[in-house]
Amino acid sequence: MDGDYSGRILRGQYSNRLRRHIKDLIDRFRAFDEAGSPAIPYISAWEEKGDTIWYEFISKRFIEALGSTYLEAPESFRKNIIERHVYKYHDVGSPVRQEVISREELKEHRTGLRDEVKKRGFVEAVYKIAPEKGKSFWVKDLASVESYEEDGIYISVGSLTIITKEMEAEEHLNKTKEALRKSEEKFRELAIHDNLTGLYNTRYLYQALSELISESLVSKQPFSLIFMDIDDFKQVVDTHGHLKASQTLQEFASTLQETLQEPAYAVAYGGDEFVMVLPGLNKRQALHMAEKVRSRIGETLYLRGEGLRIRLRASFGVSTFPDDATSLSELLALADQAMFFVKERGKNSVSGITFGKE
Repeated sequence: MDGDYSGRILRGQYSNRLRRHIKDLIDRFRAFDEAGSPAIPYISAWEEKGDTIWYEFISKRFIEALGSTYLEAPESFRKNIIERHVYKYHDVGSPVRQEVISREELKEHRTGLRDEVKKRGFVEAVYKIAPEKGKSFWVKDLASVESYEEDGIYISVGSLTIITKEMEAEEHLNKTKEALRKSEEKFRELAIHDNLTGLYNTRYLYQALSELISESLVSKQPFSLIFMDIDDFKQVVDTHGHLKASQTLQEFASTLQETLQEPAYAVAYGGDEFVMVLPGLNKRQALHMAEKVRSRIGETLYLRGEGLRIRLRASFGVSTFPDDATSLSELLALADQAMFFVKERGKNSVSGITFGKE
């Protein structure tokens, strides 16, 4: 063979059948390579009991792309793989499933992957290669695997195709889809959350309460609402200004979130008004929770980070489904009415409207 042959089989103690087959393949692949085909032919080989793979033939174009010599090519290819993509097909009409294996995973599962290739008898994969020098590129690998038991040798006869443009377009498309998905998620979050406090907004409240009523009717489990208004909040605005007042509301919302436990949640109803939804809690339990929140608010100093020590108080009204009302609007109205009852009688307290069913 010519001096550029760097394989083992033609110079080793192997069967004439294997040696003739390899020589014939090399002669054909050299002619194929010289014809300038876009495909990159190769012949790789490995011993059944060994862990080393080598090339009996590899196109000069791939050697140039790797920036290596013929002898270095197998190791250079292996260590410069960034990702290995395998596309698996199932039933006709079903979507193609893509499996992506990282460089680290390849190192861990190399033996298992080689055993799988030997069992299947063919290779079909896509690799992202990042040479030490030069730009990253993608290749598609299609090959058949042949076994020579008398020699204890496996050979893989195939071709590589540079598909960098196609895969970069797919990567760009996937990144665009991911960015769109995140944008949609962010939009959905913004659509149901209050911009200032980060709590749920009234859009979410009305939708969630309608669903909660339907669930409660089926489960026969009650739930309660707490309608709450900060007492004399206008004094905070007049004394410290709108910006400080807005910051106070943000900190106040944090107090609510820290006090409530899921599945309970708080809603910014508007201005200094808030609603708390308490799934599974009856009237007595809801009144107890309202007192707990009221106490926590009274113990908290707001705007301490601004060098201030603002204390807040609040009035609470509680209503319960289905004891007090069986419709969303009535339930909210009764909680609001109970809260105003507190406002009229001195503020900073809790009230729950009942009809003899407490």
